[in-house]
Amino acid sequence: MSLRSFESDGTPVLSFQVLDGAGSVLAQRAPDREFYAASTIKLAVLIAAMRAVDAGRLALDQELTATHTFRSAVPGGSEFGMDEDDFDEGMPAEGSPISLHDVLWRMVAVSSNEATNMVVDLVGLDAVAEALAHCGARNSVMQRPIGDVEGRSAGLTNRVTAGDLAALMRAVITGAAASPASTERMVSILEAQQIPYLGKGLPTGTRFGSKSGWVDAIQHDVAFVAPSGDLASPETYVIAVCTRGYEEADATELLAGVSRLAWDLTAH
Repeated sequence: MSLRSFESDGTPVLSFQVLDGAGSVLAQRAPDREFYAASTIKLAVLIAAMRAVDAGRLALDQELTATHTFRSAVPGGSEFGMDEDDFDEGMPAEGSPISLHDVLWRMVAVSSNEATNMVVDLVGLDAVAEALAHCGARNSVMQRPIGDVEGRSAGLTNRVTAGDLAALMRAVITGAAASPASTERMVSILEAQQIPYLGKGLPTGTRFGSKSGWVDAIQHDVAFVAPSGDLASPETYVIAVCTRGYEEADATELLAGVSRLAWDLTAH
């Protein structure tokens, strides 16, 4: 059954790309089709933050102040908070200390919107754009914080493609996105993913890390899969899948199915 929402006209759409260890395309379907990013854009925010760490502008152990209130990206925009359904109950209370590392972990592993906006406030949207460009994600943008309804109404959006998500993930695992130490930290955080849609299509115990994203009628995931456990092995591959217009259960099943097909395609 198809599903309409603010980000979907109700037409079911599927896009994906699978890259091998050398970056060659193993399979794809409309990899340049644009989608509302949902939380997959947080992968670019993670890269931007770790590049700032590499440059000495940030430190993983630096103490931040937890906040649940943010300002719209619209010039002169108002403050906003998260809807009750999107509130991260695992974040510390307003004004409490939390390390940058823990904020990044929550941003990726449990997809915390508050954590994401704290990092965006710290690095700036221009740094996210630079990270996207550095990794070859040419058609993706982050123009507003997560949950910025005022910004959305003004036409600001967060957008990705399956091809760009695959490029981002491959840049992470190959070390092209950041330093070796930052690469190791990003991989560890991605492996802690708590909502692994693509992981549902893999044999138990497979080394895997991902960043998923979802809102009504939107469900995406981008992942690395390392069957041997070695990220540098030729068997390691990257998969990105974007969907629009599907009911949640149908989208979840579809992502797992594409993941299984990618596994079979790579002949493990």
